Amino acid sequence: MEVRIVLAVVYMSASIFCAHAQFRVKSDTLGGFFIPVNFGFSIPSDELSERFGHSYRAGTGCFFRTFTGWTFGVEGDFWFGERVLTRDKILKSVSNEQGEVLDHLGLEANLMTFQRGWIASAFFGKLLPIWNYNPNSGVLITLGGGYIQHRIRLESGHQQSIIYQIENEYQRGYDRLNIGWQGRIYVGYLHAGNFQTYNFMVGIEHLYGRTMSVRGFDYAVGQSDENIIGNGITTLKISWFFSMYRERITRDKKYFYY
Repeated sequence: MEVRIVLAVVYMSASIFCAHAQFRVKSDTLGGFFIPVNFGFSIPSDELSERFGHSYRAGTGCFFRTFTGWTFGVEGDFWFGERVLTRDKILKSVSNEQGEVLDHLGLEANLMTFQRGWIASAFFGKLLPIWNYNPNSGVLITLGGGYIQHRIRLESGHQQSIIYQIENEYQRGYDRLNIGWQGRIYVGYLHAGNFQTYNFMVGIEHLYGRTMSVRGFDYAVGQSDENIIGNGITTLKISWFFSMYRERITRDKKYFYY
């Protein structure tokens, strides 16, 4: 009985909260903090496209929007994929004379390669009242930049197999770890629903960075790797975000709303 009473009180409180939220988001211009959960599908360009194929991104961040629509924030994405275009060079360098990659038992191993990386950015921009569902929705344009890192992950496809050629320090000779800096532009639509469930963003981000290997020597080609490469990444991003709104304080409104 007590559990039912508690649930009923929570439900009524939530209903009142949502009704209040619906009214405010629909009619008032609100500022506040936003916490997004981001997912993306990326296509590489420039020299990066010679190393990797399409990839995916997943991450989060935080941004603040003023009452006039100016937006400032940070975000970080885990960047991953399965298309490594230099796989054949790596396989050739760790194979025997018969072209086989053998494990510690002398059996043919299934060497797998993956793309792994991180992207972190700080940004600023403006929410424009275009095609807006309510005063808190519209076209969001941001500019920013930050850190970019990518590498090739090598592992055996068999859980019990050990491939000595790529174990421990040897893997660093093949992973082509690159680190550098990037700049980005994002154009998308931000929808602030009358309820928290329907807060989302859909947009296109184009990022360009310059990276350099930190390994010094590439075992796959048998020579030093000191080249600076161009990294172009165009990403379709879809985000759901949690909003913590606050109202402008006036003589009639002396409170904050979250």
